[in-house]
Amino acid sequence: MKRLCSITGALLAALSACSQGFVWIDTVHDFGSFSEDIGLARCTFRAVNTSDKPIAVISARANCGCTHPEYPKAAVQPGDTLKVSVAYDAKGRPGKFEKKVYVDTGDGISTTLRVRGTVIGAPSSLSGRYPVDAGKARFSTTVIPFGETLKGHVAQGVVKGYNTTSDYIEPYVEGLPKYVDVNIRPEKVPPGEQFVVSATATTDRCQHWGFVTDSLYIVPDKGSDNRVAVSTVVIVREDFSRLTPGERAKAPHASVSDKVLDFGSFHRDDSPAVKKFKVTNTGENPLLIREISSPDKSVSIKVSDGKVKKNKSANVEVTFTPEALGNAELLNARITVITNDPDNPVQMVRVIGEPQ
Repeated sequence: MKRLCSITGALLAALSACSQGFVWIDTVHDFGSFSEDIGLARCTFRAVNTSDKPIAVISARANCGCTHPEYPKAAVQPGDTLKVSVAYDAKGRPGKFEKKVYVDTGDGISTTLRVRGTVIGAPSSLSGRYPVDAGKARFSTTVIPFGETLKGHVAQGVVKGYNTTSDYIEPYVEGLPKYVDVNIRPEKVPPGEQFVVSATATTDRCQHWGFVTDSLYIVPDKGSDNRVAVSTVVIVREDFSRLTPGERAKAPHASVSDKVLDFGSFHRDDSPAVKKFKVTNTGENPLLIREISSPDKSVSIKVSDGKVKKNKSANVEVTFTPEALGNAELLNARITVITNDPDNPVQMVRVIGEPQ
C-alpha cells in the first residue's frame, strides 16, 4: 500500500511539474545528408504550453553564426503550441555538423535544441581542397611524392578524398607497384565525408635506384566507371651511414670517362647512332653499378657488367634513335649513373645533339 502511494505521489508530482510550462515535442532534428547547393536548411521545433498562463520566449541564441533561430515575440497562450524555426546555412560548410540553440522562456527554463546533419559539398566549394573530380569522389592530388628515401627504409604519402554522394562508398586501389602498400580509412565512407588513402613505399622491395616513378589507380566505389591515375615518385638512395672507417677506406670509387656524349648534327629520319663511355673502379672493393638510365625515350643504354673489380671498367653503350626524339628542338638528355661509391654515388652524363 505504501509503495502504491509512493508511485501515485511521484506521478502527481511529474504532472504538476509538466503543468508549469513548456513541454517540448522534440529537441533534436537530424537533416541527414543534403547538398550544399540547398543553401539554408530549415526545421521547426514545437513545444506545448501546459501551464495555466501565457508564456513568452525571452531569447533564442545559437552557438554558431551559421545557425539562425526565429521565434514569436508574443506570449504563447495556455494549451497553444510554440514554434521555434532554426535555419542552418550550409554554404561553404561541407561535412558533418551539430549545432546548438539555447531557448530561454518566461517560465524560467532554458532548453537546448540541437540540429545535425551532413552537408555534401558543391563542386565550387570542394575544388580548392579536392581539385580532382572522379564522379562519386573528389581527390586532393594525382601525385604521391614519397621523397628521397634510403634503401631499407620506408616512405609514406597520402591522397585525401571526399565522398560527393548521398550514399556510402567503398573506394579501393588497383595496379599497385610491388613495393607500395595502401590503406584506406575509413573503408566505408559515409555521405559527404572525407577519407584518406595512405601509401607506404618499402624500398627493399623496389628493384630500382634513384628517381623511380610508377602509378596506381584509385576507384571511388565498387562498380564505378571512374578511376583516378595517381603517379608515385620516390628517390631511392643507398645508406652509407653504417660503413666503418676501415670499410670506407676500402670503398669503391666510380670514375666516368665522359661527362658529355655529343651526337652532333642529325636528321630525324637517320638510323640510330651509338656512342660509348666507361665506368672505372679506382677503389679497392668491387664497384656495383646500381642503375644507369635516362628518362629520354630516344636514348637506350646497355652496360657490359654490373660488378666492376679494382682498376677494371664497365663499358656503357648508348644508342640514340633520332625518330624517337619527337618534336623536341634539341637532343638534351641526361644519363644517371648510380653506384655504391659512398663519396660520389650519383653521377651525370649529358647527351646532346642538334637536328638539321
